[in-house]
Amino acid sequence: MGIQTIGFSSIHFHYPNQSQTLFEDIDLTFGVGWTAVLGANGAGKSTLLKLATGELRPTSGQITRPESVWYLEQRTDEPPQNYDEFAFAYDREACRLHGSLRVERDWLSRWESLSHGERKRAQLAHALWKEPEVLAVDEPTNHLDTAAVELVANALASFRGIGIIVSHDRTLAESLCEKTVIVHAPYIRMLDCKPSVALHEASRAATATYQMMDTQRQQLSRLSEDLIRRSSKASIQDRLRSKRHIPKKDHDAKAKIDGARVSGADGKAGRLKSQLEKRIGRDQQRVDTLHNQLVIARSLDIQGPVDGITITSAPLKRNTLIRYPEGSFPMGPERMLHHGVLEIGPMDRIAVTGLNGSGKSTLMRHLFEQLSDQDLPVAYVPQEQDRSSCETCLQKLDSLDSATKGRVISSLARLGTDLHLIRSSALASPGEAKKLLLSMLFENPISILLLDEPTNHMDLPSRMALEQALATYEGALVCISHDHTFIERLCTIRWHIESDWITILS
Repeated sequence: MGIQTIGFSSIHFHYPNQSQTLFEDIDLTFGVGWTAVLGANGAGKSTLLKLATGELRPTSGQITRPESVWYLEQRTDEPPQNYDEFAFAYDREACRLHGSLRVERDWLSRWESLSHGERKRAQLAHALWKEPEVLAVDEPTNHLDTAAVELVANALASFRGIGIIVSHDRTLAESLCEKTVIVHAPYIRMLDCKPSVALHEASRAATATYQMMDTQRQQLSRLSEDLIRRSSKASIQDRLRSKRHIPKKDHDAKAKIDGARVSGADGKAGRLKSQLEKRIGRDQQRVDTLHNQLVIARSLDIQGPVDGITITSAPLKRNTLIRYPEGSFPMGPERMLHHGVLEIGPMDRIAVTGLNGSGKSTLMRHLFEQLSDQDLPVAYVPQEQDRSSCETCLQKLDSLDSATKGRVISSLARLGTDLHLIRSSALASPGEAKKLLLSMLFENPISILLLDEPTNHMDLPSRMALEQALATYEGALVCISHDHTFIERLCTIRWHIESDWITILS
């Protein structure tokens, strides 16, 4: 029988040409069944998966794993290598996966026209068809509508090997996983429990550590005040036992001092002071140790609060920003999306909804082109930032003037991004890239904001911060999202796409 676990032994890792070490002296074991990997954007989750599957090699240390491994990355830019083998396979398992995940045989030939949700289902079906002993899946439900999430959840539940999953969809992680790893590089903690219990335990540990440190600090403060008093008393005793100012012939006074010295009474305050100094030194070491433990505990408490960000609004004083008479939008060479009269007002909050592949992103791109042609202050955040876009974001950040760069970095921090972790990675993660793009866009006045799945790849605290910022933003908003809570809290109008028709719902 081959290796049945993945074992990390004294693992150190940093990306080439990066000075910041990402992981230090990590020991982990992944067994059969699903393990959830939780953490904020950029915390090192994807890097951990790549190390586990051999996509990356550790700087030092050893990782043991089974021979057959598969890493399913979160990006959907390109079809998987050798996907054509699966697309044209008609064995029992290939047919089952094509059917259960609703993957069409011709998707490879039209990959560029597929929605990201369709691409993700195709990636997963291909990975499961390979029947690996290890399957590491990075954000499998990004881009997916409710029906597709259920298909993916059922498919993942059927896997019987060593499964490692990164997902901000806590419902999915909770249903699959019995073990949890919480990551905030360089810190990692594995817990033998479901994600919900692990998150509670991480928050409890952070609170308990803070309380212990606060108690120790209060005790240290009291001892320090006592030390001041004892130091004063010792100083007085030192002056009293000195013969320097006693007249030479005052033998009685000198005899009393000699007696006190012999009995030790004169040095009592000094000895107590010395003992107290040693105790304060030990207590200070305990405070320092607890402070270091608190840094780790708070880093691993991913439910901790994140401050909000601000969008620079520029509401336009006109009744209508854009108006489409009844007609159709081209969705491709052989498809049209039909609609009645469509209007966007200066303060409208519009949600665009529909199943994966219905044409939501194509419609959003069309709106952006039309609004840009009118030279209106419009900001567009696409559903995905590919590798090139991520690199461009980091280059733009470096080219900003110091004042603007400072504000952007401040916004990133309030969205929960640790800038030194971005700099320790070869490439910003999709979640980091989205936060960076948003932070830079929000530096300029915005009248119309077009958001295509803005919360994809983003962790829960940053989603809440973005939601709060959008709630106070004064301007037009058009948003695509499968996050029903997000939509319900922000939008009052819905353009629903079904059967190549846009229906307006209030």
